[in-house]
Amino acid sequence: MTGIFESVVGNFFYGRIDEEAVFPYPKLNEEQKEMAKDMVNAVSKYCTEAIDSEKLDQDGEITKEMVAQLAEMGLCGLAVKEEFGGMELDYTLYARVMGEMGYFDASIATMLGAHQSIGYRALINVGTKEQKEKWLPRLATGEALAAFCLTEPGAGSDAYSIKTKAVKNDDGTYTINGQKLWITNAGMAEFYTVFCKTEILIDGKPKERISCFVVEKGTQGLSFGEKEKKLGIRASETRAVFLDNVVVPSENLLGEPGKGFNIAMEVLNTGRLSLATACVGGMNRFIKEAAIQVKGRKQFGKSISEFGMVQRKIADMAALCYTAESAVYLTTGSILRGLKDYQLESAICKIMASEYVWKIIDECFQLAAGNAYMQEYPYERWMRDARINKIFEGTNEILRCFIALTGIQGPADDLKELGKMADVNAALQDPIKSLGLISKFAKSRLSKMVPTRSLTKCHPDLEKYTAYFSTMLGSFSIQVENTLIKYGKKIIDNEFPQERIANMVIELYGMISVLSRTTSLLEDDSVSQQKKQYILDITKIACKQSRQRFYSNLKTMVKNNDRLIKKVSEVIVENEGLGIDIIDF
Repeated sequence: MTGIFESVVGNFFYGRIDEEAVFPYPKLNEEQKEMAKDMVNAVSKYCTEAIDSEKLDQDGEITKEMVAQLAEMGLCGLAVKEEFGGMELDYTLYARVMGEMGYFDASIATMLGAHQSIGYRALINVGTKEQKEKWLPRLATGEALAAFCLTEPGAGSDAYSIKTKAVKNDDGTYTINGQKLWITNAGMAEFYTVFCKTEILIDGKPKERISCFVVEKGTQGLSFGEKEKKLGIRASETRAVFLDNVVVPSENLLGEPGKGFNIAMEVLNTGRLSLATACVGGMNRFIKEAAIQVKGRKQFGKSISEFGMVQRKIADMAALCYTAESAVYLTTGSILRGLKDYQLESAICKIMASEYVWKIIDECFQLAAGNAYMQEYPYERWMRDARINKIFEGTNEILRCFIALTGIQGPADDLKELGKMADVNAALQDPIKSLGLISKFAKSRLSKMVPTRSLTKCHPDLEKYTAYFSTMLGSFSIQVENTLIKYGKKIIDNEFPQERIANMVIELYGMISVLSRTTSLLEDDSVSQQKKQYILDITKIACKQSRQRFYSNLKTMVKNNDRLIKKVSEVIVENEGLGIDIIDF
């Protein structure tokens, strides 16, 4: 089934669910399955035989020889069309391959993701035929690596505030001056996607807007800082990039002048999905290692896998992984079926996967006990590598603000009309019209408070959990309206409710992803009954936990400690510390 779908998550803010957009769960056809198996097996074989992650971590370097080997397998041009030397994988196959790399080594996954998920993605998205012909073949075959240059010393998640500027010269060229910070692949790359402020005319007046340029290695004035010493993903290269009177031809402008911010955001949508899939790969690795650990370790005369608290950890890890994986592949599959606007979905997948992988490695670490703390075992390296994911591609805090503020825009516009007509003066002038709008609004809220139907396409064994979802969805949309009515425009400056709104919609997307995937598996005759029961059990745990997290956020929309938190935080920041010492009192 193909077509144009609205954002699934965007509809949640209205209290709506388009079942056609999420059912049936996207499945690979036979051709895709064969290609996926071939690619995954090749990556697995190579990594098992050739990748020494401990050595990579110690040496802090991915060699040119290793890059060449990865490129020979097609891993540098997964999404590039065959005519330009790439593999031309669709979103789902691309994601699965990146997930397999994330399973084995986070540094290599980071390098490959920085190269193609974001490094030259703008070239794929908005490049002209001539630009693609010029650069893509070398990028797809790994002859040249790419880097994505957006972040600056004073502009991280706030991309609008970048200072790097590109000034247009009389001959049509541009002169770029500025600095980019924490750029993956910076020293190794040959191709740099650089975002700069440019001056363009808007309504006849000069305005500064962001534009996107290609800068090639060897261009005069392009230089790099020392390789950064990092907590984790040490083999991936991170440096500052300096642009000192770098002159590029007009042909190096990607997309339209002044459209660079939108280009960057579209690139990051893809990057966040790629990062999420690598995190899912890591989760699967950590769960496997945890299972091996608890099976083999004995205490008090029996395997620790028989102890309740250990079993809870293992089951919780599985539920988190299953939820994140379901959300990621629902999103990639939806893109293939026609979903055009997936910025909310990709942000949710990034948050979910990066936080779940952190929880899972923490539990895996705990189950390995003292061994995990020793460098001769991989646990501490896995933990160091996993921590960056909550910062990469936009911090999770910023993404939560983005999800909440983007999602409420539609309901906010609807309430504006109601607000105008419900005004006293307006009501006196046209009371019938005003009452009609208010009545429509009241009916809408009533239908959300008392769901008239549950999901119709879920498997019967999931009836209880579909009811959970429908009730949660109605409660969520009511809270969105309540929040808009309470805060109005001031919601922009109130991150406490923003965070809770984002957290609730994250749970909704995770739950619908799980329900859709499990329905598909339960209806698949090729899946054994034993496997179906196992999947159903994981689904029940995942849905119950999601519901608990959802209502925890819902309750604190009204009863919370927000004022106390604000007061205490202000004092601590003012004192530059806790300011309480036992010897002072």
